[in-house]
Amino acid sequence: MRIKLFILLLAFSLIPLLVVSVISRQGIQELGKVQSRNLRVDMIKILTDEMHQSAKDSAKLVQQQTVSLEFALRAIGAEAEDVLNDPEQGEPKVFFAEDFNIKGRQPSDFGPSPQYFVLSEKGKKSPSLVSLEEPVFFYPKGKESLRNSPDLGRLYQLKSDFKSFFNQAGTALHSIYITLNSGLHMAYPGHGNYPDNYDPRKRSWYTEAIRKNAIDWDKSIDASTGQQVYTLSKPIRDREGNILGVVAIDIQLVELLRKEDLSSQWSNAIQTFVVGPVKTDKGVELQIWAEGGHDETNISWMTGLPNEVRYLQSTNPKFMNKMINSISKGESGVIRMPFKGIDSVWAYAPFRGEGSYVLITPERIITRVPDSAAQQALNLSRNLYVAVGAASFFTLLTVALVAFVGSRKILKPLLVMTDAAVKISEGDLSVHVDVKTGDERESLAHAFNQMVPKLQDHLRISKALELAQEVHTSLLPMESPQVKGLDISGVSISCDETGGDYFDYYTPPGSGGTGILLGDVTGHGVSAALLMTTGRAHLKHASKHSEPLAPRIEEVNRLLCSDIGDTGRFMTLFCLEMSPDNSKATYVRAGHDPATIYDPASGNTRELMGSPMLALGIFDEAEYNEFDVDLHEGEIIFIGTDGIWEARNTKDEMFGRERLDQIVFANAQRSAAEIQQEIIAAVYKFQDGMEQEDDITLVIIKVNKFNIPQENKKE
Repeated sequence: MRIKLFILLLAFSLIPLLVVSVISRQGIQELGKVQSRNLRVDMIKILTDEMHQSAKDSAKLVQQQTVSLEFALRAIGAEAEDVLNDPEQGEPKVFFAEDFNIKGRQPSDFGPSPQYFVLSEKGKKSPSLVSLEEPVFFYPKGKESLRNSPDLGRLYQLKSDFKSFFNQAGTALHSIYITLNSGLHMAYPGHGNYPDNYDPRKRSWYTEAIRKNAIDWDKSIDASTGQQVYTLSKPIRDREGNILGVVAIDIQLVELLRKEDLSSQWSNAIQTFVVGPVKTDKGVELQIWAEGGHDETNISWMTGLPNEVRYLQSTNPKFMNKMINSISKGESGVIRMPFKGIDSVWAYAPFRGEGSYVLITPERIITRVPDSAAQQALNLSRNLYVAVGAASFFTLLTVALVAFVGSRKILKPLLVMTDAAVKISEGDLSVHVDVKTGDERESLAHAFNQMVPKLQDHLRISKALELAQEVHTSLLPMESPQVKGLDISGVSISCDETGGDYFDYYTPPGSGGTGILLGDVTGHGVSAALLMTTGRAHLKHASKHSEPLAPRIEEVNRLLCSDIGDTGRFMTLFCLEMSPDNSKATYVRAGHDPATIYDPASGNTRELMGSPMLALGIFDEAEYNEFDVDLHEGEIIFIGTDGIWEARNTKDEMFGRERLDQIVFANAQRSAAEIQQEIIAAVYKFQDGMEQEDDITLVIIKVNKFNIPQENKKE
């Protein structure tokens, strides 16, 4: 009887437990495989997207820096024209090129500088001696009479301007100089080593600037050091419009490539390039204009640039041609193909219209973290699988003993752990086993409890991102302002859990009326959302000041520069303030795409271009100008971010501005909210299931009528 009862109890206890254990272990094993695979795919997608964004951000930053350099060159040229048109300023103590080569006649601070070096024929660098206090004056052979030229005193007045710009420009700046038609030449920092037969008037940067009568970009060899430099030059004139000479700036483009910044973000193995498509005997190839970390060799300044032109190449011609076609169209993207025999990830973004900024990093750098994370998730599931298997084994053994001796006390803890294993296989990761037996069963429960929180971390991160999305949404306007004579509607759609786009409305305290803000922070995701929140706070504060619009934007720029420092992040902004009667508007465009005004009656459009101004957060002393525009009843104003017209479909085509214009005109009689819905619906339809790559934000303003006071109507 005892044996029969034991067999009966054993059968009733073990068979269900055995089935549950098998199902639990299979569920845990499958869950681990799925989580490992999904985690790896998701992380690789995030990292490649982030690398693509790094390329776009770097290209935009370099573009902004080149705009700053051109702006500075114009300012220096204007100052040079002023002093050269002034009366004679006496005879200051100046240093000629030969003074720098003779000991005892050199400036007091003349010495080596880490930024300046001379290249040997094998590429070895030796320090070059310069003066950061005094400029150098030079005249061509046979022009010794220029030592007594009255222009010496005039040019010497530019010394403080040259020093100020040099101290603010950073390591990319190599030198600043000016050459007059007479051959008189002044350069800063001061240095010697000018060749005997050197005449700056015969250099291409001089001749091309005069020929083009505009700013010229030129790549050349510095005559004093043998370094390859990029030169910006422009002509200067007297008050009658006659050309007096040329002012120029030498920069080292490789210093703008952000090699060190990107290496700290990714890896020392990352390669940075500036390339441009050119036609060759083989078709179209990518010529390397500049390469971060590339070793130069000495080249004669008279010879010019090296005859050997280098091209960016890959052993996968199909993918390489695809990238060349994309770069030729001025597009950005990311692609995976070999570089120098190593599987790599290539990210590229347009630079100065005709070229592209390219980042290349070995694929192992991108996949290292995802592979490690995926393996950890897989190991965790395997450990949990083993733990559940061990728990099941001990549970079965214990049940057998309990059935044999009839002890419920021994059976209960194991049944608790088995129930917990079943809940985990069903997706419940909040399980905690509380066993206090003082023996091996408690140790087993403790090990079980340590494994579960590791699976919970993944879910906790997802919930945190959901909360961040709620906070981001709450910072945007909940509803559009109700303004007499206007119909306004705005929306922002993030491509990640959180976004970097921002729009808002306010009432200008000085003039009244209606203010509209729309900004775009570099990148997207959590980091961009944090910067957007900072910018929003400064803009909210500035919108309550009674100053004109431009000084308010300058204040926001200074505050944002102090917040983000040298992070490389910035924020573009378009700010529009409409008059109380809706007939006029004032705007400031800080690095953002221009707003568009549509006139349905005539079918014409107007772009609110303003003048080129820097994005916020780049240069704390940047100045901003405001512009006025007259409005007409029936017109429609569109302000948006490039996530709309740069949206892509499965054929890698962009949505474009033309489609946007057609939608606005076709729906001009509908409300602003309906036009907005039509635009978003058209973008989604165009993408045809493609993932949204960038945030989409737009504001539509319909000027239905002017708010003209009654007394003005009677008149």
